[in-house]
Amino acid sequence: MASRDQEVTLLSAWPSPFSMRVKLALALKGIEHEDLPQDLGNKSKILLESNPVHKKVPVLIHKGKPILESAIIVHYIDEVWPETSPLLPQDAFLRAQHRFWSDFMDKKLFDSWIRFLRSNGDAAVNEEFNQNCLLIEGALAELGSEEEGPFFGGASMSFLDVLLAPYAVWIPGAEQVMGLKPAKCPRFHKLLAAASEHPSAKVALPQVEKLKKFIRVHFESK
Repeated sequence: MASRDQEVTLLSAWPSPFSMRVKLALALKGIEHEDLPQDLGNKSKILLESNPVHKKVPVLIHKGKPILESAIIVHYIDEVWPETSPLLPQDAFLRAQHRFWSDFMDKKLFDSWIRFLRSNGDAAVNEEFNQNCLLIEGALAELGSEEEGPFFGGASMSFLDVLLAPYAVWIPGAEQVMGLKPAKCPRFHKLLAAASEHPSAKVALPQVEKLKKFIRVHFESK
């Protein structure tokens, strides 16, 4: 297990794709931590005090100090525990590319995704999400090596793979419940399939069947 003055606590919510990212990064690094699941309908004192601006999960508390926003948290984890399963590439240009695509994933990809869920399966929003997936497919072709493995990091999961991994359960869940028509992006879907089978993902990601129940309650017919 990785060790760096542990005292690590994670405030999370199991359906949150952003919480899944952090859980996956912690699992990949082998970082022992306390997981404190949060009821977002009745926010706890520790959550409100740790994230007074956005009041949302995930929050990583390390040695008493809160770190906010999932991509920033995953980056922090990689910097503090660099020895095991490094996530960001060493090359400065490639690191910049990872940051660019992480910004795209959080602003464009997720935005179209959540609007699809809230639209109760609108075909136009489905197509917008698919177009964003096609851009990810292009980034994979540019930054990843299919000969080395399915991930942006080749055979190993990288920073971008961790950020994308929650779609490995969310896409099939929405496909089965809301009729999502996924884009024809073979490398993107190969990445998600490999992520879902990764031992760390089996710890960090919920089962699709459990997520389907959540989607039915919170998004179907809304």
